[in-house]
Amino acid sequence: MQEIQIIDSNLIESLIKKAQTAERKRTNHNFHEPAEVYQRFLNVLSKDTYIPPHRHLLDPKPETFVVLEGEIGFLIFQENGEIKEAHKLSASGPKRGIDLQPGVWHSLVCLSQNAVCFEGKSGPYDPTIDKEFHSKYPLEGDPKVNETIAWYESLFV
Repeated sequence: MQEIQIIDSNLIESLIKKAQTAERKRTNHNFHEPAEVYQRFLNVLSKDTYIPPHRHLLDPKPETFVVLEGEIGFLIFQENGEIKEAHKLSASGPKRGIDLQPGVWHSLVCLSQNAVCFEGKSGPYDPTIDKEFHSKYPLEGDPKVNETIAWYESLFV
């Protein structure tokens, strides 16, 4: 990794283009090596990306999200899958970010054409135990994803 990495408009614009053309309509830009104990990255989202409700309990790690550009709807779920809290996070405020303790069920929806979030969490990253998905909600690729995204968006109108 580079000793210093600047987060500037050129980087953000290139990542937005990458996210818009990606199959999942999002991309990450890591500032860390996979084995580092502090994972930090830009999470760049395009409209209609889907992130299934999940938690980080098997590999318990806190997470912090700060919106640098655009708006997202951040959802917190109860154990039974019902929505407990819904927060609109925006680069222009008043809510700009959120910090979660390990084991909190959550998801988010991109409310603007694009959103850029800085995310930080403990590492190292192990994809085999990183996320536990909630059984009440569809996974990526399920035909009900578009309906779920529309429902999430309606919570922030």
